[in-house]
Amino acid sequence: MNAASGKDIVCAAISAMTMLVVNTICEAYSQKAATAVCEESTMVRFLLKDKHIQSVGLIKSFHNELAALEKDYPENLMIIVRNILERE
Repeated sequence: MNAASGKDIVCAAISAMTMLVVNTICEAYSQKAATAVCEESTMVRFLLKDKHIQSVGLIKSFHNELAALEKDYPENLMIIVRNILERE
């Protein structure tokens, strides 16, 4: 499924989830984090300054939701995880 710009529900879902995670970590949790989103490759990068338990949990939940979307829309999404703190 490839939709015109602004019409792709998978892209919209991932964009909304990403902004929620980034804003929660930086604003609600007041954590220092480097974040980057490359729109060309659609890569999202989180780099936490400290191992804040709620932030780590939120990122793990984010990953789980992305994995569910990847399962439902394998032609639209491929998750690549690099250097995460812990895997449980």
